[in-house]
Amino acid sequence: MSDPTSPPPLIGTFRWDRELVDIGLDRLRVDADVDLVLETTDAHDEFNPHGLNLLGTDAENAAAWVLLHQMFPSYGILMYLRMCWLHGDHVLQDWIVRQFAAMLMHGPGPVAESAEYGLWVDYFESREASRVFTALTLQLPRSHWDRLISGAGPVPWEAKRHVFREAAEIPALHPALARGLAGSFYDVYGEVDAVDASALVELITVADEDLLEALTEATTQPLRLRTGSAMVVDESDPGWPHPGSFLLRAVVRSPRSRWVGRSELVADGRVYGRLVHWDFPFDASKIAYRTVVAPEPEGRIVLFRVEGAPEHAELLVNRDLEAWPPGLREHLAR
Repeated sequence: MSDPTSPPPLIGTFRWDRELVDIGLDRLRVDADVDLVLETTDAHDEFNPHGLNLLGTDAENAAAWVLLHQMFPSYGILMYLRMCWLHGDHVLQDWIVRQFAAMLMHGPGPVAESAEYGLWVDYFESREASRVFTALTLQLPRSHWDRLISGAGPVPWEAKRHVFREAAEIPALHPALARGLAGSFYDVYGEVDAVDASALVELITVADEDLLEALTEATTQPLRLRTGSAMVVDESDPGWPHPGSFLLRAVVRSPRSRWVGRSELVADGRVYGRLVHWDFPFDASKIAYRTVVAPEPEGRIVLFRVEGAPEHAELLVNRDLEAWPPGLREHLAR
């Protein structure tokens, strides 16, 4: 087995061929699969993977997709590599992670760019995020962490905290770290500890003015909301699995929309609960509830689930509120 903490070989080289044994393959078999694909498609500058039907094992298909991605880098190919991951055992999954490490480390540019995007949408937004991210940090030298941390917004904070701290000590990684921190706040599935992030922003140089403004906003200001009506569910309804919470309709009034789970909902200095769900999927036809009616603010309405006393719903409609990431308000008050 290849060393899971050693840098990966360049894809397609003799060392890469030797590591195929980890998944029970040899290079001649993989080349035959790739040659068959190239013979049966009119692949020049454009390559469409969606019409292909690779008939090998998951390992054979994965190896073929990796080589084809080197020739025709695209997210389309990585989608099919992802299917091999989903059907593969842990040995194959570890091998696929190593291929992403090779793409990020050796490129070329279009390959590395495609891999960065594929990791972001298919792995870092999944339950495997911590495992994949940690494995990549062990196999990549720090000098090649830029694309890894740049797209790490959705990775759980506990998995990336120490990596972000180490990156803060390397000025060459500051631009990528700034993007990774911003993604931790602003990505749809961003994961962040706002207090830790605030300390990191203080340590790094951010040359991009828009990025610096976004990070400053996220680490020094609450998310500002204007609320409309509220919905209080009958907690005796057996279809309601969230006792001790209510729903609140609101529009984001901050310059940039972001989401930090369990943010404190504050009005006039008082905490009324915590935001635990953005765009809550509420089927009003199946749940008994009452509406606290209020004028609806202009803009995109977000239905939040608020963990807090349902009787507070009456106090929170038709007003301006602040949502503070856990611990940040106290941190800034020191």
